[in-house]
Amino acid sequence: MKLRNILAIVLAVLCMALLAGCDEQSKAGGGSSQAVVSGSSSSSAGSSAALQEAAFLDISVYYPDVNATGLVAVTKTVKAQETEKYQAAVEALLAGTDDKRLTEVFPKKAKLREVSVSGGMAKVDFDKNLTAGFVGGSTGEEMLVGSLVNTLTEFPEIKKVQILVEGKAIDSLSGHLDLSRPVGRMSELIKK
Repeated sequence: MKLRNILAIVLAVLCMALLAGCDEQSKAGGGSSQAVVSGSSSSSAGSSAALQEAAFLDISVYYPDVNATGLVAVTKTVKAQETEKYQAAVEALLAGTDDKRLTEVFPKKAKLREVSVSGGMAKVDFDKNLTAGFVGGSTGEEMLVGSLVNTLTEFPEIKKVQILVEGKAIDSLSGHLDLSRPVGRMSELIKK
């Protein structure tokens, strides 16, 4: 009986310490330009082994400046397992930025379905809201594609990005850029 009480107390103290640490981490990150985005979409509690494999990774995601004259890199911190880092990067991009000098170009209702990487190419599959909700012209299309492609090609193993909607290749978002083929890094859009 005494051992059970001691274990309960130790467990309670550990839980309080863990919660206090999380609270301090969220307070510390409040004024920073970095955000922590979880790359796991699992709703189950998950095994402790899977949680231990997850790591924090600083990535650069690209957003257009408010005048749409170029893309600006923003550093975000994602928490993801090695196999989920690409999905976490795109989710971080879709999460947006609080920087008033930058804007978002992805439709609010657009949802990421999957990211797969093979042979130097990332296939990024969105739901139909990517095309149905897109209202930009040629510049908006270039900024959206550039944001996605430049974010993913920050990973050295990714050289090109193919955009899919509902699992199928698309010709274009709104008729201005040829997306029927994988797109390489768009360095010319990046502001220094």
